[in-house]
Amino acid sequence: MQKLFLTLTTLSALALSGLVPQRAGAAEPPQSPERSGALQRLGQMFSPEIQTTISACLEQGKVDVAAGPTDQGNVRCGDGSTASPVLYRDYLTTVSDVLTASSLVGFRTVLQANAGVSPAMLRTFLNSPQGESILRQAVQTAITQSELLPATATDSTNILTDAVIARLLPSLQDPTTLDTLLGTTEQYNQVVQEFCTAPGMSIEQAKSRLPLNSLQLYAICIQESGVADEVLRLGGR
Repeated sequence: MQKLFLTLTTLSALALSGLVPQRAGAAEPPQSPERSGALQRLGQMFSPEIQTTISACLEQGKVDVAAGPTDQGNVRCGDGSTASPVLYRDYLTTVSDVLTASSLVGFRTVLQANAGVSPAMLRTFLNSPQGESILRQAVQTAITQSELLPATATDSTNILTDAVIARLLPSLQDPTTLDTLLGTTEQYNQVVQEFCTAPGMSIEQAKSRLPLNSLQLYAICIQESGVADEVLRLGGR
């Protein structure tokens, strides 16, 4: 079971870091060519609107989630500035959805690769206090490793973790979630062409065109990028 949570942590951190542009002069961690290729594909997905939301306040100390929204409902940046056009609710929803979706893709991938662990075993584990605690710790670690928020922003990390757990735990406890995560073959292909491929569209536009929720839409893009397969191949299994 520990391998499942290791993969969740690795994949979630990579998915978020792949979607956030590198700041000028920032050191990039060494990566294999294959993993870099998967991250590059993921970083080129989605509409400019979604990419702007995820990378809000990147040059202004990152988003201060714990400070809450401005009077206009926008995010506050870590350096105290309030000029970002990104709405606080959009930031929290988008980032938590991407983290939740990447976690679900990770669980689905590892369960398929390990016959000794069944979805029922996973649900039983997560229904225990220990399981929920370990899941929360894995999500916190993924957020920290992604460097989406400042390393010292404990309160912001906790708020984002709560938002992810509120989506992730019920999803994993639902026996149908992982089976339907990537939709039908036709839906998968349509999402890749219309939502995952730039210039893409907003999440609301995508949901109006397909009977899929936001977690499924993001999960399809993450799956298509190849990041999950690389995590498995390079040691997540």
